Amino acid sequence: MTDKLTLVIVAMPLLGIGCAVQDKLLKAIVAGMLPKGRRTFTFGLFYAACDCGWLIGSVPLGLLCDRSRITIVVVAVLAQLASMPMFVIAHRRKSAP
Repeated sequence: MTDKLTLVIVAMPLLGIGCAVQDKLLKAIVAGMLPKGRRTFTFGLFYAACDCGWLIGSVPLGLLCDRSRITIVVVAVLAQLASMPMFVIAHRRKSAP
C-alpha cells in the first residue's frame, strides 16, 4: 500500500465522523431555536443554504488543489474563522431576554 492510499484510508472515517457530528449538532441547534410547526420548512431552507455554501466553497478549493495544498488549508481555516461571528450573534440573540 502506498503512503497516499494509507492516508486516504485513515482520513475517510475521520471525515465521516466529523460530518456526522456536525450534522447532528446543527440539527439540534436549529431545532432548539424553532417552534415545532416551523421546523420542516426551516430545515429545508437550512440544508439548501448549507448545500449551496458547500458548492460555493468547494469550487475554489478544488481549483486550488493543483496549485497549493497549504493555500487550501489556509483558505479553509479562514472560512471557518469567518463563520464564528455568525454563531456568536445567533447565540446572543437566543440568550437575549
